[in-house]
Amino acid sequence: MKKVLFYTLYERVWHWIQALTVVVLLLSGFAISYPDYFAPLSFRTAVELHNISGIILVLNAFLALFYNLAGGVIRQYIPAMDDIFSLGFKQASYYLFGIFKGDPHPFDKTPDRRLLPLQKVTYFLVLNLLLPLMIVTGLLKLSVDVYPGLVDWFGGLSLLGPIHRFGAWLFAAFIILHVYMTTTGATWLSNLVSMVTGYGYVEEGKEEKAA
Repeated sequence: MKKVLFYTLYERVWHWIQALTVVVLLLSGFAISYPDYFAPLSFRTAVELHNISGIILVLNAFLALFYNLAGGVIRQYIPAMDDIFSLGFKQASYYLFGIFKGDPHPFDKTPDRRLLPLQKVTYFLVLNLLLPLMIVTGLLKLSVDVYPGLVDWFGGLSLLGPIHRFGAWLFAAFIILHVYMTTTGATWLSNLVSMVTGYGYVEEGKEEKAA
């Protein structure tokens, strides 16, 4: 096995900033929607935290988009038809059955191929559908006092509120699944260590595999 760099410093910093802001957004959002369950956090504080975290997440997302486009890394986030069907089913079968029987992982993870088939599909949906949905509905809710007519044109808070909360629950489910998947590496902590140090291990000769 050879130790190689999987994630640059920027990618690691971006990941942890994004993870922290998403967690703060979820907690503050639930505090706004269900204040009785978040007594230590006042409504005003929850709103301020939510707005600040949302701004940080959006800025960080646009910086990542520029970084991935400029470096050509964006292609790793675009799934092919095989990722959705044949390769996706193969990976799903491993996580549903093979992993519990001690079968070897069906795919090799390399610096040039860091995302497995189902990860590509999931990230594509989260980044291109769920995240924009949360940004648009969040901005509309934030502008209700300034542009009430615009909010009404999109159905009003009675529609935007439930859509935004539904998206938050989807994000929460994604985070839980994401955390679980980090434990399915060579060891329970190997994927987490890679995202902290940037380094991981691949078999000799496979680190140059094209994406």
